[in-house]
Amino acid sequence: MSAIRKFEGHWREAKQEIDRQIDRVWLSEPDEIQKIRWGIIDSGAGSGQQSFSVLVHLEAYLMLVGADVMYRFLKVSQYPDMELSTLVKMTREFLTGTFNVFEFMTDLGLTNMHEIGQIYSDAMDTLETKEEYVQLTGAMMTYVVRMHRWIHFIFPWNLGVAFPHRKPEEVAAISAVLAKV
Repeated sequence: MSAIRKFEGHWREAKQEIDRQIDRVWLSEPDEIQKIRWGIIDSGAGSGQQSFSVLVHLEAYLMLVGADVMYRFLKVSQYPDMELSTLVKMTREFLTGTFNVFEFMTDLGLTNMHEIGQIYSDAMDTLETKEEYVQLTGAMMTYVVRMHRWIHFIFPWNLGVAFPHRKPEEVAAISAVLAKV
C-alpha cells in the first residue's frame, strides 16, 4: 500500500482497534470532523482554497465505501462458492489496490482513516475463515458508515437552494433568449 507501516498483528487485534475507533466516534463528534467542519484540512485539499469540495468528496466516498461497497463484500462473503482468498483479493483491489480510498480520505481530513484502512487490509492476511472476514469487515464497515454519518450531519445542505430544479418552460424560455444572441 503506502508509507504507513505494515500491521503485523492478528485480525482480532485489528478488529479491537477498529472497535476502539468506533467507540471513539460513536456519540461524540470526533476532533477530525470538527476540524473539517471549520474548514481546517491539514493536507491543504480543496480546490481554490476552499473546503466545500472536501465535504462533497467525503460525503460521496464514505457513503459509497461503507454502505455500498463494504456491504456488498459482506453479502458476497455469504455465497457458498466464494473462496476466502478470492474475497480478500477482491476487497483489497476495490479499497486499497490501484486507488487507496483510505489514503484519499486521510488527505481529505479524516486523519487516521489511512492507518485504520492499512490495519484492516493487512489483518486480512491472518484470516482463516469467511466468518472471520465477516467480523473484521463488519467492524470496518461500521466505522466507515459512522464517519459518513458525521460528515452527513455537518454537510451544508442549505446550499442546495442555489441549485433549484427547472421546469421545461423555463428551459424553453432561456433557449429562446439564447437563440436571439
